[in-house]
Order: sequence, then structure tokens, then C-alpha cells
Amino acid sequence: MISLRQHELNDIVNACKTNNAIAQEKLYKHYFALMYTICKAYSENQQTIVSLINEGFLKIFMNIQTFDSSKGDFETWAKKIITNTAIDYTRSQKNRNKFIKLEEDHPIENVLSEHPKSHVEEEVLYLIKKMPPVTREVFSLHVFKGYSHKEIGELLGMAESTSRWHVSEARKNLKLQAHKIY
Repeated sequence: MISLRQHELNDIVNACKTNNAIAQEKLYKHYFALMYTICKAYSENQQTIVSLINEGFLKIFMNIQTFDSSKGDFETWAKKIITNTAIDYTRSQKNRNKFIKLEEDHPIENVLSEHPKSHVEEEVLYLIKKMPPVTREVFSLHVFKGYSHKEIGELLGMAESTSRWHVSEARKNLKLQAHKIY
């Protein structure tokens, strides 16, 4: 990241408000690494990440006139735009029935162990696989990958409370099935 003092950054932002291409390039280069990190959380595909960054910066430059430094700092404002761009992308992929396939990236069997060590692990895997797809996905993202309900909601385009409900239902179902077995 190019090191800039606050007054230099303010000058660049003001120059961007006049559509100064050199200032836009400086701003882009200054924030590219930070925005890359944000977008990488939403896609592993290099082309998609760069595309999200470019689309986000286009929105930044188109709306930079609305940025008011008295209401907050530029970095926070820009990160919000980039994040919303990435979330919109994720939602658009979901709408095209391209859900995240957790099982393809990290099969549930690999999360617990390569080879179940006990009958109990085998039963748990079986019960998880029997869950409805969305409940299984939300449960797996939360329990095995450590995503918060807020992150899951943003990722899958659902309310945070819906994510909580899916995890609660999965746990309730696992407990109920465990009582039937043992």
C-alpha cells in the first residue's frame, strides 16, 4: 500500500471529485491491497476479485461527490462500497442457483476426520448429510468454519435471525436423532 499522509489523501479525494484521472489512479493503487483482502472473503477466483474491486472503485468514483469527510473517514466509506459490491455479487450468484457448495471445498468427513474413528462420528456425519441443504450449509458454515450469523446472512442473502434458526434446528434435530439412537 502506498503510504499517504491524511492531508495528501484529502487532496487526492478532492482531485477525484473533479474526475482527475491521475488522482483516481493514485487512490486505486493506495487502496487496492485493502480492497483485495475484502473481496477475497467473497470469492477465491482471482478474476472475480479484481472484477469486484474494479466495479467497487467505479461506484466510488461515480459517487465520490457524496462523500463528506465531516461524517467519517474516506477509508471506511470506500470499504463499505466495496463490501456491498461483493455482497451484491454473492447474492447474484445465489440467484443463479450457484450456492456455495461446502461439501465440494471441505467435505464434512474431512472436518471431523479423514476416517471416522467411531460409530458416533459416523452417525453424526450421516445425520448432518440428511439435513435439508440450506440448514446443512448454514450449520456447517457456523460450526465447522466459524462464520458468525451476520457473515452467513450476508453470504447467503438471509437475515441473521434466519441463520440462527437454521443452526438451532440442526442442533435440535441432532439431539433428537441421538436420543433415538442411544
